[in-house]
Amino acid sequence: MSQPPFPATRKRFSPIAHYLQRSNSINQLKQTHAFFLKTLRKPQYHSFLTLFLDKLLNVPGDYLCYALHVFDQIPNCKRLFLWTSLIRSHVFNGYFIQSILLYSRMQRKGIPPSGFTFSSVLNACARLPAIFEGKQVHAGVEKSGLLSNNVVQTSLLDMYAKCGFMLDAERVFNGMGERDVVAWTAMICGYTKVGLMDKARFLFDDMEGRNMVSWTTMVAGYANYGDMEAAEELYDRMMEKNSVACLAMIAGYGKCCDVSKARRVFDEIVKPDALCWAAMLACYAQNGYSDEAIGIYRAIRVQNIRITEVGMVGAISACTQIGDVTMAEALAKDLEEGCCERTLFVSNALIHMHAKCGGIEQAWMEFRRMKQRDVVSYSTMITALANHGESRVALALFSKMHKEGIKPNQVTFVGVLDACSHGGLVEEGCKLFELMTHVFGLVPLSEHLTCMVTLLGRAGHLEKAYNLIIEYGDASDSGLWGALLGACKVYGNAPLGEIASSHLFEIEPEEIGNYVLLANIYASLNKWKDAERLKKMISEKEKRKSPGCSWVPS
Repeated sequence: MSQPPFPATRKRFSPIAHYLQRSNSINQLKQTHAFFLKTLRKPQYHSFLTLFLDKLLNVPGDYLCYALHVFDQIPNCKRLFLWTSLIRSHVFNGYFIQSILLYSRMQRKGIPPSGFTFSSVLNACARLPAIFEGKQVHAGVEKSGLLSNNVVQTSLLDMYAKCGFMLDAERVFNGMGERDVVAWTAMICGYTKVGLMDKARFLFDDMEGRNMVSWTTMVAGYANYGDMEAAEELYDRMMEKNSVACLAMIAGYGKCCDVSKARRVFDEIVKPDALCWAAMLACYAQNGYSDEAIGIYRAIRVQNIRITEVGMVGAISACTQIGDVTMAEALAKDLEEGCCERTLFVSNALIHMHAKCGGIEQAWMEFRRMKQRDVVSYSTMITALANHGESRVALALFSKMHKEGIKPNQVTFVGVLDACSHGGLVEEGCKLFELMTHVFGLVPLSEHLTCMVTLLGRAGHLEKAYNLIIEYGDASDSGLWGALLGACKVYGNAPLGEIASSHLFEIEPEEIGNYVLLANIYASLNKWKDAERLKKMISEKEKRKSPGCSWVPS
C-alpha cells in the first residue's frame, strides 16, 4: 500500500488545509494529490482541487501543464481567482498565446474578468505583440466598466505602446485621471520604439519623479536611432548608470563607428556584465578591429564570464575577417565544450568562418548538424561551395532549399550564379537568372549581372552579355564593362571591346589596365595602327602619373 505523505488523522476531509500547508515542493504536492484522489469522494475532491490548484500555482517552477490538467478536472469552474491566477501564471512563464486562449475560454463561459485579469491578458498581448487580440480585450474592458481602473488603464497604454500604436496609446494616456511614473514611462518607451524621439523628450522633460527606467529608455532611444550627441548628454546627467544604459551607449557608438568612445564607456563600468562585454566585442568586430575583438573574447574566457550569442557571433565574425585558422579551431572547440548555446545565428556565422578559413568540410558538418535552417544558412553554404569550386553541389543545395519552401533572396542568387560562373554552367545560369527576375521578382544587383556577364563572356556569348548590361545594368558600373572587355580580349571581339572600353574610359579614365586590354585586342587582330595609338595614350597617361617615392630613410 502507498503511504500518505504525512501521518494520517482520523478525519480525512478536514486536514486538507493542513496537508497543503505542509506541502512546499512539487513532489510533496503530487503525493498530497495522489492521497486525496484515493480517499475523497467526488464533491469533496473537487473542493480539494480548488485549494490544491491555488497552492500549485504558487510553487516556484514551471508546472503549468500539470496545473492545467488539475484545472480541467474541476467541473464548470466559475471561480474568478483561479482563472486569473492561471492566466497570470502563463504570462509570468512566457506562455503568452496560451494565456490569451485561457482568457477567451473564460469569456465563453461567461465569467466576468476582474481588473487583474485584464491587466494580465493585456500584458500577454503587449509581449507578443498581438494588437488585434489587444483591441478585443480593450472592448471587453469598456463593457465591464473597468476603464477607469488605473491598473487596467496603464496596462492598456503599455499594450498599445509596445505594439507601436501610439495614437491609441495617446488616447488612453490623455484619458487617465491619475498618471503614475509607470504610465509616463510606458508612453516614453512607446515613442522611442517608433522613433518619435521629439515626443519622447517632451514627455520626459515634462515628467515628474523620473526613475532609472525613464532615463535609460531615453538614452537607449537616442542611441538606437544614432543621435549619440543627445544620448551622451542624458547619459552624462544620469546620477546612477545601469548596465542597460551602458550597453545602449556602447552599441550606439559602435553603429556610428566611434570605437574609442565605446571603449571609454566600457572602461568606466566598474563590473561589466556579460551583455556589456558582448556589446564591446561586437563593436570591435563590426568596425573591423578584429584583433581587439579577439582580445575581448579571450578576456571573457579568462574571467569565466558567460558568452552570449552576440559575443560569440562577434568573435566568429572577427576571426572570419582575419582568416585566423588557429583561432577558428579554438572557437569551434569552445562551442563543442558548451561555452555558448549553438543558436541559428551562431551556426550561420560558423559556416561562414569555416568556409573563409578554408574548412569547407567543417562548414558542411556545421550545416548538416543544424536542426533549424533559414535563408541565411542556405545562402552562406551555397556561397561557400561556389567559392570552393563545388558548383554542382551548390546547385543541388539550392534545389533542396527550394523544395523545402525556403524563399531565396538576392544573396542566395549571387551564390548560385557565382557557382555557375565558376563551373561554366551557362544553361543553368541563364535559367537561374530567369527564375530570380521573373519568378521571384528580384531586381538584379551589380553582383548578379557581373556573374552573368562573366559566365556568358567565358562561353563566348558576348552579344548576350552586352544585351544583358543594356537591359539591366548601370552604364556607370565599371565591373560590368570590365568583365565584358576581358571576355572581348579572350575572343578577339574588337567592336564590342571598343564599346566596353569607351564606357570604361569615361568611368575610370586613369585606369591604364583598360587601355592595355583594348590594345591587346587590336594586336591580336593585327590592327597595329590602333594598337600603337593606344600605346601612345598609355605612355601619355603614365607620364602624368605622380612619381613614386619611399618613406623609408636612406
